[in-house]
Amino acid sequence: MGKIKERQLGLAIGLNLLLAGAGYIYMGKWIVGIFALLLILGIFNAAGPNAIVSTWLIMNLVMAIDMNILFRKNKKKFIQENMQKCPHCVELIQAEANVCRYCNNAL
Repeated sequence: MGKIKERQLGLAIGLNLLLAGAGYIYMGKWIVGIFALLLILGIFNAAGPNAIVSTWLIMNLVMAIDMNILFRKNKKKFIQENMQKCPHCVELIQAEANVCRYCNNAL
């Protein structure tokens, strides 16, 4: 499995506002993104034009909460794979670092 890429939460939520499911696709969850798009299109089709705004707002609120949870989970994985703690000052630094940027001790 490749390294986890760091993603931006605000961009993911903004993409979901523009096109339902696009934020999930940006976060690497393709199947969830496509399902979210199909779900919203199905709700629009069944509810008609009267419920479009309320459905859009409610679904985007739910997706924003889920994006926040997904973002935190991905950030934990990103830190575990790409960062290490300095043995001298216990600050998080890049895994490839030879010198700690906080205490300047060699690793």
